[in-house]
Amino acid sequence: MNRYARSAAAIALTVAAGVAVAGASEGPSGNGLRADRCAAAPRGDFRPAADLRAAVEGFGYQVLRVDTDAGCYAVLAADQRGKRYDMRFEGASLRMVSRYVAKPESSVVARR
Repeated sequence: MNRYARSAAAIALTVAAGVAVAGASEGPSGNGLRADRCAAAPRGDFRPAADLRAAVEGFGYQVLRVDTDAGCYAVLAADQRGKRYDMRFEGASLRMVSRYVAKPESSVVARR
């Protein structure tokens, strides 16, 4: 086998392994969060939403909405330019678990 074929095979195996691991880590919510990431802390152990708002605003975002999802705090926030982000935080430690650019409301409504 020549050098290029071996390199291509190694890259293909690496990509396949990465896809398998990513698929296995998705939780039941389908948004890429592992179900056990935030569910370890009971809802009673969550820090107050006011602390979460202060932390998110400390990062430079404007908080638009706070909710809970799969044992995490779910935050819809906007940056200084108005770009919206969907963020997840652990309830007990307020550690950021994920941050994605939020989908426009029209595309979310269209899926329902």
